[in-house]
Amino acid sequence: MVRRLLAVLLLLATSCGGRPFAEGSSRDLTIITRLPSNAPEILLLRAIVERTAIRIDDEAAYAVRLAQPEDAGAYRARHVVLVGYGGKEAVPRPFRKLYALWESSGAASAREPFVFTPDLWLRGQTAGIVWTETRDAWVPAVSAAQNRLFHALDRATFAAVRTRLRALPRDASAEQDLADALGLSIHVPSGMRVLIDRDHRAALLLEEGPPARLLRLRVLSGAPPADAHAARESLARLFRPDERTLALEEPLLSPDVMVGATRQLHGRWEDGAVSAAGPYRYYELTRGAMRLQVDLAVFAPGRPKLPYLRELHAIAETITPAGGRGADRASRP
Repeated sequence: MVRRLLAVLLLLATSCGGRPFAEGSSRDLTIITRLPSNAPEILLLRAIVERTAIRIDDEAAYAVRLAQPEDAGAYRARHVVLVGYGGKEAVPRPFRKLYALWESSGAASAREPFVFTPDLWLRGQTAGIVWTETRDAWVPAVSAAQNRLFHALDRATFAAVRTRLRALPRDASAEQDLADALGLSIHVPSGMRVLIDRDHRAALLLEEGPPARLLRLRVLSGAPPADAHAARESLARLFRPDERTLALEEPLLSPDVMVGATRQLHGRWEDGAVSAAGPYRYYELTRGAMRLQVDLAVFAPGRPKLPYLRELHAIAETITPAGGRGADRASRP
């Protein structure tokens, strides 16, 4: 029995490239610093990264934890950011590569006070440094760059989510069905149900949960409705006839969040027949000559929704036109 367990653990380790995945969800942000929790630098950084991402439950973009450089467990977190100031000697050894990357990113007078990079130590992980040469320079520099800092962290977060998605086993049969029916290629993780509506050239990728995750898409043969709420609702109701798209709109924290998006809407849906509601992300995309509607929806009562939306987003980003019978049909206006 012990030998079998060791064999399974070895297989898991080698399948991950010999390294484990980082721990936690894509909302978890660990700040490693020697500054006290009430220092102006820490309070400013928390205000930047804990901005509201989903108004439902007042969900922040990141949930922050503070740790000391000697905390070994902190380096296994999904997102790890070093915060401080000074020269190389003030940087904990695990961050020396990041410090060198920050130092070489430009002249001191024009350098951003941050650098983020995916997968520095573990798979599916983001590491960053928010640093200045002196403490007096830290707050002014970070205040001036706060939106750029947030968007850089956001891009690094999605890079880590994509890394984890690529490691998941895939349902080749479902992917082939979608290619034949709709003329598109998409990464379908094993375990997701796939429903195809050939008459409307639409499909639903569903993980019933809980939490429930829905990715709906439709290949367009003409222009969608001019009203974005009506366009989104027409797609959603193909598979959930009682679903309503509410007038509430969520903030768009990141510009051009989906590659190829020509229109996007973040908001809230609810079901008119059962007690269910949650956030959605709706996009109209171009992929080559193909035009699509894509809707991401989550039902996760009592849980953070953003990590599940990020996972669906990473799947949607894999959509490309595919060869075969459906490709010619999908590209026709």
